[in-house]
Amino acid sequence: MDTTRASAPARELALDLFRSAAVMLVVIGHWLLSVMTYRDGAFGRDNPLVVMPWTQWLTWGFQVVPVFFAVAGYASAVSWANRGRNPSARPESRQDWVRRRVARTLGPTAVYAGFVVLVMAALLAAGIDGSVLALGGWAVAMHLWFLAVYLMVVALTPVAVAAHARFGLAVPAVLAACLVAVDVVAISTDHPGVRVVNYFFCWAAIYQLGIAWHGALLRRRVLVAMAAVAAVALPLLVTWGPYPVAMIGVPGVRVENSAPPSVALLALAAVQIGVLFALVPALNRVLERGVWPKLIAVANDNVMALYLWHMLPVIVVTLVAYPAGLLPQPEIGTGAFWLARLQWELVLMVVTAALLALLYWQRRVFARPLPTFAVPLPAVAGEAALYAGTGCCALALALLSADGFAPGGRLPVLAMVLFGGGAVLVAARPRHAQYTSRT
Repeated sequence: MDTTRASAPARELALDLFRSAAVMLVVIGHWLLSVMTYRDGAFGRDNPLVVMPWTQWLTWGFQVVPVFFAVAGYASAVSWANRGRNPSARPESRQDWVRRRVARTLGPTAVYAGFVVLVMAALLAAGIDGSVLALGGWAVAMHLWFLAVYLMVVALTPVAVAAHARFGLAVPAVLAACLVAVDVVAISTDHPGVRVVNYFFCWAAIYQLGIAWHGALLRRRVLVAMAAVAAVALPLLVTWGPYPVAMIGVPGVRVENSAPPSVALLALAAVQIGVLFALVPALNRVLERGVWPKLIAVANDNVMALYLWHMLPVIVVTLVAYPAGLLPQPEIGTGAFWLARLQWELVLMVVTAALLALLYWQRRVFARPLPTFAVPLPAVAGEAALYAGTGCCALALALLSADGFAPGGRLPVLAMVLFGGGAVLVAARPRHAQYTSRT
């Protein structure tokens, strides 16, 4: 089966736009939901999804992580297909390719995590209240679940591409069927813990759709049909089915749509991907003109930094602006509240722009892939260490996402050990490997 898009342009600018726009929407959504408070000398947090249930419908527009995963699947398929096409260089082995892709994510993530841990340690030493640290530590860690899942699917890309070459669209279909089966069993037997495996089934299915797009199997009529069926199913699932309206976690619901992902989230993903990918050829023709290529390139160069660091301005602005009375705190749900939300977003945009400028200026530190070092290991042992290390790092990021950087007012020792040990295993490459850490 052909695994390349014969008529594809040199660069899928539309997909690059979808990737950066998806991250920006997620960031804006996180900021909107970060309703931090300062009352009677104590910091707190309100949840507008609970106070104003109608806002749960808005999550359908802000939960666009599936679009990012589909684009990531396409990008990985392109990279995998091109790894041996340079006649002047030795083709990358599977191990070297996976290590390079994983290291590119772990490098900036390690810098971010290390910085936050150092700040938390300094605040603990200064005697800051543990409950305040726990809230702040959770706020700057809750988005790291994304990277845990991303590491998992990237490490399995060689398997995913091989499965696509042999079975085509049957692969995402089977993964989706497994997700449905798990949800049916977990919900009907009231054993929600079983649904944790849907982190793999859901995001792997979406990632596989990106690989199928690269393989020219997701033609327009297939995309439109997929979106139409999912658009009919989604309202039924949240109206008469067991799923809530909100596509992110809401306290008190019996079944969540995102943690772990549900059939309803997969249906939303099918609508988004079906509509957006059907528009790619037309959008490519528009985006190849004018300043669009440069703007999209700049956005994609900074998208990883934006996602990693976007919650830090929330903490900084909260600590500075609210105790000083620089930002209003009107009653939630009022017109003044929404005006204050607009002010909040604008202030965060300014602070984040300054932060991104600093990160770009020092990109040799903040954007550098994880350095590797040669060790006298056979290739099989090196590959085993690579996958074990990737798994440890993914688990550490999942723990940080769930518990924060200051669980119970203490440092996240277990997550730190797992991430540090995993990073060492990923960085240790067999001495014969021709791997370079350049992006």
